[in-house]
Amino acid sequence: MDAMKAKAIRYFLGESQEKFARRIGVATSTICAIEKGQRDITDYIRAKLVRIEASLSDEFLLFFEHFRNC
Repeated sequence: MDAMKAKAIRYFLGESQEKFARRIGVATSTICAIEKGQRDITDYIRAKLVRIEASLSDEFLLFFEHFRNC
């Protein structure tokens, strides 16, 4: 799990940084810093993101490929 995939998950869900931060249980500033590459993803956050990703539809894979190539 890296910053780009974390951001792609948030975009796929259509959530603001604030709402996504609440979902994960961290501060909005933490999400912002991760997405900018200014902060590493902790094991706690990585575990939350992996669980969220596992619950997403297969469409996320296509979305992420496009997101990564933009």
